[in-house]
Amino acid sequence: MNHHHSKRFSRLATPASLALAVAAALAIPLRAEAGSFQLPTDNAAGWARANAGGSLFANDPTAVYNNPAAMAFFTGSVLQVTATGIRPSAEFQGQVRDSQGNPVSGDNPNGFGKFVPFPNMAFAAPINDRLTIGGSVTVPYGLASEYNPTWQGRYFGTKTSVQSIAVSLSAGFKVNDQFAIGAGIVGQRTKAQLNTVLDTTGTAAALTGGATIPLYGPPQSADAQLNVNVKKNAVGYFFGFEYKPTSADSIGLSYHSRIGQVLGGNYKLYGGATAMALIQGGPLQFPTAGLPLLNPAGGQASATLNMPAFASLDWLHAFNDRLSIAGSMKWTQWSNFQNLTLTSNGQTLVSLPERYKNSMAYSIGGDYKLNDQWTVRAGIGYDETPTNIISRDPRIPDGSRRLIGVGFGYQASQHLAIDLGYQHQFVSDAQVNLTNPVSLGAGTMVGKFKDHGDVLSMTGTYRF
Repeated sequence: MNHHHSKRFSRLATPASLALAVAAALAIPLRAEAGSFQLPTDNAAGWARANAGGSLFANDPTAVYNNPAAMAFFTGSVLQVTATGIRPSAEFQGQVRDSQGNPVSGDNPNGFGKFVPFPNMAFAAPINDRLTIGGSVTVPYGLASEYNPTWQGRYFGTKTSVQSIAVSLSAGFKVNDQFAIGAGIVGQRTKAQLNTVLDTTGTAAALTGGATIPLYGPPQSADAQLNVNVKKNAVGYFFGFEYKPTSADSIGLSYHSRIGQVLGGNYKLYGGATAMALIQGGPLQFPTAGLPLLNPAGGQASATLNMPAFASLDWLHAFNDRLSIAGSMKWTQWSNFQNLTLTSNGQTLVSLPERYKNSMAYSIGGDYKLNDQWTVRAGIGYDETPTNIISRDPRIPDGSRRLIGVGFGYQASQHLAIDLGYQHQFVSDAQVNLTNPVSLGAGTMVGKFKDHGDVLSMTGTYRF
């Protein structure tokens, strides 16, 4: 191919590749929502115990959502409100390069580092000696990360804000003094804002074998900002059992169903004239290439995103009136999240592999009652990550976590109790080895994230 043909091909192929770049980028950010930021729906006491014991502790309103069977043993009506702030931290160490192998400009900020609030509220009321009903508002999934749009890794993600708010209704029934069953339904609303930056001229250079195209410039010279906003309401169910083999022991088993949902919303594009011209021109110049028609002014976007099923096995043992120890195991079925397919106006834009794996979490912790007013708590745990080096990116640079929690409770009156809990999460280094497809600029990110996390939680409980 002579120089004249090469230059003409570059000018035509680049708009086509950029249209595909937008389509692919629309899907990549959405994987963050199905990553490893499943949140324990716990109160301050639970965070202090490293989430051990589930909801088996006496009159714990988190049972309304976690294991409704435990409600059957409540001795009275109870209302609980919890405010929890979670602050993850992730600092990248490594290299980010464009399609020509040059370092990407920009700094390397921590995309987390701020406490993000997640509230929980629950109410339970015994109807008679056997039946208790309850309702709750919880946040079972949440994530907030925001990097500067000019940071080095901007082509792999900038802002991610995800929150699932779940409203549940449930009932617990005491079969006898040793055994209870419970079940409930949950309505869940998920909202996400997910932004990224496109290296439009990086795509152009990659398609021409690394040559710089004078008309458009070298990689990193014509960035475009892509913002995606999606949301959806969905419904699921859950059930549980509690068995008391002795007067000092309780064993609980609970299961929450997979919640299937198709998130729907829109995308918007922002950028200079060069970037927008490249994005718009592809489908028009290559009508037989099967490229989706994308509007620089924005358009509709949707993706199937199923929240995983999970199950917990909990145990509680009271040594005496002062000391109680509990343990938990939790299984989450992340293996169902293997691919993510994005559509727009009936078109399949892209289908991406995710290859998540099932994960387990383990914890042990307990309470020690100092006197009638004060209780101290502590716990340790281990939480596996479902992510792998294929799907891990700056939005969720997650590794397996070792947990340590501490806290205390204060019985302010016969009816009112206040609990405070703190948990620190030591996170294994999260290795990343990413290569963007040509459609996204063909840049690379190789290195690791040094992670940790902190949780602060405060609960007020009122017993009627």
